[in-house]
Amino acid sequence: MEFLLLGSLAVRRTGTSLELGGPRQRAVLTMLLLHANEAVSVAQLTEAVWDSPPVSPESNLRTYVAGLRKVLGDRLRTRAGHGYQLVVEPGELDLDSFDQLVREGENALADGDTEAAADLFGQALARWHGVPTAELNAGPLLRAEFTRIQERRLTAVEKFAKASMELGRFDDVIDRLRRETALHPLREEFWAQLMLALDRSGRRSEALEAYAAARKHMIEQVGVEPGSRLRQLQQVILESRMPSPAALNAHRQLPMDIAEFTGRESELRRLCEPGPQTTVVISAIEGMAGVGKTKLAVRAAHRLVQRYPDVQLWADLHGFDADELPADPSAVLESFLRLLGVPGGQIPESLEERAALYRDRLTGKRALVLLDNAAGEDQVRPLLLGGSTCMVLITSRRTLLRLDGARSVFLDVFTPAEALALLARIAGEDRVRADHEAAERIAELCGHLPIAVALAAKRLARRPQWTLRDLVDRLERGGGLGTRGVFDLSYQALPENQRRLFRLLGLHPGEDLTADSAAALAGLTAYEASDLLETLLDEHLLQQHTPGRYSLHDLLRAYAVEQVMAAVPPPARALARRRVLDWYVHTSWHSAQQLNPQRRLEIAPADPAVHPRTFADRDTALLWCDTERANLVAAIRDAAQHELPEQSWSLAQCLWDFFNLRKHWAGWIETHGVALAAARSVGDRSAEGRMLITLGIALREVRRHDESIECNRQALAIFRAIGDKSRQVPTLNNLGIVHMVQGRPEDALACYEQCAEIARELGDLHTEAVTLNNIALLHADAGRFDVALSRYLRALEIRRDIKDPYSEAILLNNIGEVHRGLLDFPKAVSYVERALETFRAIGDLYGQAESLDNLGLALDGLGDRRGAEKCWLESVTLFEELGEPRADEVRSRL
Repeated sequence: MEFLLLGSLAVRRTGTSLELGGPRQRAVLTMLLLHANEAVSVAQLTEAVWDSPPVSPESNLRTYVAGLRKVLGDRLRTRAGHGYQLVVEPGELDLDSFDQLVREGENALADGDTEAAADLFGQALARWHGVPTAELNAGPLLRAEFTRIQERRLTAVEKFAKASMELGRFDDVIDRLRRETALHPLREEFWAQLMLALDRSGRRSEALEAYAAARKHMIEQVGVEPGSRLRQLQQVILESRMPSPAALNAHRQLPMDIAEFTGRESELRRLCEPGPQTTVVISAIEGMAGVGKTKLAVRAAHRLVQRYPDVQLWADLHGFDADELPADPSAVLESFLRLLGVPGGQIPESLEERAALYRDRLTGKRALVLLDNAAGEDQVRPLLLGGSTCMVLITSRRTLLRLDGARSVFLDVFTPAEALALLARIAGEDRVRADHEAAERIAELCGHLPIAVALAAKRLARRPQWTLRDLVDRLERGGGLGTRGVFDLSYQALPENQRRLFRLLGLHPGEDLTADSAAALAGLTAYEASDLLETLLDEHLLQQHTPGRYSLHDLLRAYAVEQVMAAVPPPARALARRRVLDWYVHTSWHSAQQLNPQRRLEIAPADPAVHPRTFADRDTALLWCDTERANLVAAIRDAAQHELPEQSWSLAQCLWDFFNLRKHWAGWIETHGVALAAARSVGDRSAEGRMLITLGIALREVRRHDESIECNRQALAIFRAIGDKSRQVPTLNNLGIVHMVQGRPEDALACYEQCAEIARELGDLHTEAVTLNNIALLHADAGRFDVALSRYLRALEIRRDIKDPYSEAILLNNIGEVHRGLLDFPKAVSYVERALETFRAIGDLYGQAESLDNLGLALDGLGDRRGAEKCWLESVTLFEELGEPRADEVRSRL
């Protein structure tokens, strides 16, 4: 069996998805999978399934277990007195595969193999296909479990980004971090990594824009400036210096104080009281979510700076974040040690050694350490200091009873007076004073919870025409408390056409959207959708970081999903999803026609309500693909997950030229693997073969040659079985290329000869030219340059007739190599310069890098060493930008 948790919950037997029942039954299965091969008690299952359980949950649970047994058989066992146990074999659960790959990546890092580590982290992250079991109505325990595994993913993202940047693979890092910062805009480490990746890839202005976006999120959502790491990074980039460990050493890490801080005077006094003179001072602020623990800790820390002026360190330990897992104290110590000036190569591996070095570095220093959102004592203990000149401030939702020497400050919800003070500070004292009774009622409806009071007050501040009584009426009609009540207030106040679009946005794939894609989703014109989106933006239900592009905050996205699932029947949801996917497929088809007019692509007609974009030229098509890449990848997954396989493979094949041109190997392999599975799920043999071809090409490009050969052999068998000769041609050609790369020229030649024979039979000039090029490569590798040149020139003649600039550029570069082999360096320079000009015209960075290397060799043969070195330097820069190992080979020529 195959158990899938990292996305929509699914169980498959021999590739067939099994029926798992309703939301609560699926919640039971999810809890059992999260504790696979362990006994899960009735009490645990009850807390996992219900917020408010029924009178006799045991009876309901027995019904759900019985339903699951019909599907899972004896895998689901009753453990007398202990509950239920689900037996899962090694390799069956995707979460286990993810954890194993992450461990292997960490081991590779420990061994100094950064490239293997990056690849392993990338493979681990590819196991995720959405928010885990987002369709469930989970209880508190299950939500906590989701938080735990989500943190594991985000930590893996950070490790992947770090390793990839060390390898110079900036494109993949930038794309992934753009998605993650959109989903988790308050996670400063993602913004820091994104800024570094953009700056190091030469995109300084975009790095500064990322800082501006991060700052906007921090101020609007939390009311604080970014931390000192981000601020210093911004300064480094503004000064046009590459960030270095020395530049980033920061002993003063406290977040900015909050201007809207209100109340908590007695708690502040207690936190700022002098402690014992002989031991470190440890103060723990404890309380429920949303009561303002962090704001209080930051305010106290800033008051204490004069007492601890030497060093101030801060870390968010992510103990209870909805999308995070608790921070590893070893990783926190590594960050602290770097900030304290310890070079990365001198930071020890073990937790104990890091903690010892950390304490040593702060010995005798007047240091303040703020540890926010701690999960528990075990997470905090290695981060404590030993000197009497130091203080540690901790915030947590738990009572840290086992933390020796800590003094606790319990923080409850606001008193009525404190809630009113915050309301007045944000919405205006005059308005609160004008209707004191209504202000008290607003505070009461917000449960006196600081975060809810702040949200309600900000809504009032943005609606100066409202009275406080207006807000009371709206909150009371919504019947909700806290953030949910504020969301309900905004949503229910919208007219139906705006509500409809907002909830449908919960179905939109990817991280952001445009008026065009929203129009397809809702069956509107782009003008109508644009008008509605701007209204939702005015209502603060949408965000806009780039003109024309809109996104949902992660909490509002979850709210939109909840609304669409509750208010829109399944057939209507399916139609909306099909429309937006059709829009992506057909717009991608139009882009593909610009990127490679020679390639024939057949796709099904779109829904009549869908109006795809068209492109006037190649550049605008390429820009659209670059801008929409994250959404396009998400759309392929979304189509496969929601039983729209044709949209999945159609979109994948439309994007092949884009992935190939930009060398986005990871996205290429991921999407075509998803599309291949979608084709197989419905038994479409032709689509399966097409996906095998393009997947095989990508695997060849990343040097996974055995897998590439297997893909091509499977594709060839399919096309022979269904009698499709036109598809046999590219399959044989691709198979020959892999054999050639592996150093098996005879096998390669046999494939090429079969390919050429079928191409001539079909009158396929394009493939004949490709095959002649590859046959010539074999002769050139064997030193038969005259034979190779004749094949190349014939292929070039064909290429000029069919006008394929990409393939023509490859031929020109290859002809230049042959002339070098013949020691005719002037002709070599002439052909390679033409190749380079074409590669630049079509925006192929890899082709530019390769031809620059070739041009350098030709110039060197002419005795122009300075010109050669200039070409090689530019080639190295491009190869490094693409993360290509060939950069080292070219660098060795300098």
